[in-house]
Amino acid sequence: MRDFSKVADYLIPKRKRIHISVFIFSILMIPGILATFEPIDIESYEMESPELDANLVFREEFTAAGNIWGFGIFVRSEAEFGSSGSDVSMIADYTGENSGLEFPKGGILNLTVLREIDVNAETLRNHNVSKFFLPIASEISGDPAVGMLDLASDFRSFMSGSSSLTQPRINPYKLALTLDLEESMDPAPTNWTDCGILECLRFDDPDVTQDHIDLAAHRMANSSNGSFLRFLSNDRAFTPDPNSSVIGPINHTIGEDGNLESETWERGRWSASAAWLIVNLDREQMQDSGWTFSWKNATTEFGYERDGLTLVTDPIRYSFEYCEEREEKNQPLCSVEWLYLAIEEDLRETDEHIVSLMFAEGINVEINRELLSSAYLLVAMSFIVVALLWINLRRISDVAIVSTSLVVSLIWMYGLIGWAMIFGQKTGFEFIFRSQFSNLLPILILALEIDDSLHSLHRYKEERRSGKTIQQACRISISKVGLAVMLTSVTTIVAFSANLTSSIAALRSFGIEAGIGVMCAFFLTGLWVPLARLDIDQWLETRGKLEDEDPDKIHMIPKSWLSSVTTNSFKIYPLVIVCVVLVTAYAVPLMTSLEGDFQVEDFVEEDSDLAVGVGLINQRFSD
Repeated sequence: MRDFSKVADYLIPKRKRIHISVFIFSILMIPGILATFEPIDIESYEMESPELDANLVFREEFTAAGNIWGFGIFVRSEAEFGSSGSDVSMIADYTGENSGLEFPKGGILNLTVLREIDVNAETLRNHNVSKFFLPIASEISGDPAVGMLDLASDFRSFMSGSSSLTQPRINPYKLALTLDLEESMDPAPTNWTDCGILECLRFDDPDVTQDHIDLAAHRMANSSNGSFLRFLSNDRAFTPDPNSSVIGPINHTIGEDGNLESETWERGRWSASAAWLIVNLDREQMQDSGWTFSWKNATTEFGYERDGLTLVTDPIRYSFEYCEEREEKNQPLCSVEWLYLAIEEDLRETDEHIVSLMFAEGINVEINRELLSSAYLLVAMSFIVVALLWINLRRISDVAIVSTSLVVSLIWMYGLIGWAMIFGQKTGFEFIFRSQFSNLLPILILALEIDDSLHSLHRYKEERRSGKTIQQACRISISKVGLAVMLTSVTTIVAFSANLTSSIAALRSFGIEAGIGVMCAFFLTGLWVPLARLDIDQWLETRGKLEDEDPDKIHMIPKSWLSSVTTNSFKIYPLVIVCVVLVTAYAVPLMTSLEGDFQVEDFVEEDSDLAVGVGLINQRFSD
């Protein structure tokens, strides 16, 4: 097929039917479009790997293992102490591994800070979520806890003398040899009965001082085989202070026997900038009570509020009775992500010297917030596109035709994608998994369609300037440009189809969605746009308002400029070749250094709480 002459001869006489068909088909796409309005789910990025399969089996087969939440408790910078609100921007700067924190004394091990952590723990115990608490054992003391591990509770246990660190313990090796419990007992690793010059007070005693905390921290650090220190951020260190009553290791290491070792022991205290707060919940019981861990299965409600041109998260506060009722009525359930964020907000209400930051699964909330926040960019882009079309085409009806084709192509694309989603849900054969990649489609398709539309219309104008009638100009535009558009569309679809080999469901889906969009763009730009131009010109011609194409009219760039660039490039072609080689030589190493790995930071704003939290985990809890 050398051109689309036969296609043009078939379409032009039937163009009115084609216009009606385009309209009817667009109406039929509305249910599909509505189906695409469901929130983006990060589960669409699911990859096929043994690790993820093992994690799925673990969750399904060992539901009693619970659902672990992690909160990071960070000391604020000194200037933010007592400031209202609680934000990640208030967190004290990281000074590096094994550097400690000079202010406040002890950092996260400061008595005032520990009191705030204790308030956070009490807030969680009094929250309705506490009914889902599962037992969890403290690695520091070995003592059982209900639902939560926090520094304040470990200090309370140790300073009351009830910690296993202050109790004799059975040596399993001695027991195997002697089979006698009494002879198999080892003395307690440490004690809270002899505090030297201090009186051994309990954590809740109003007379407790920072010296008591320093001593308790040192004894737990030296007697827990490193577990106490691992609960702290990796900038933990024993910082010198000649006024302290505790003598500890400077630039310490942990020996094979779990004891602290150092060449220099001085007066001072343990210090760090952050610590964990761990919560263990019964995942199965939560699901039975109306909570879901799958974003796409959750009820869709708007949990954001406008802040200028962007949106900020305003967590939905579901009542537990409401969620249980939805479970009983078999309705979409409450998303645990909103619960996570609501609890984080509750904890932050009492923050004065700390910043409480959730390390749990709030990524879907953040991704959808960013997508909704960027809606104004689409509006701005629309105005820019219309302006550029006017500069290029210099005719209102041309701009209207192209703009209409752009809108209709998006309607078709999203409609067909939505119908594919509906088909997959009805048959169980799902192959569309919308993700952030899907939001690239409008930009890609609009760029492709604008380009093809301009080719079609400029060829139409060119034929009219050469003396052709409007019917002849339309026929040539379809037969010549239509074929070129089809060929480029086919190659583009094939290129996007390469994503079908990916192990990531979202990328496979993106390849299919892009192929659908390109196909829609081809029908509208390569075939429908010239037909619409013909009908409008024919209507103008019958009223005597059709003007001849002005050969001297400038369309964005004067022809003389293009001719000059072409002529001059030919004259200095050796220099052009050298420039191409140099740019290529510079670009190839950069191209080969690109990585295909996905990081969470690639999908969210770098200053969002989620991205900052991921960065803080990698930076301060990397060991």
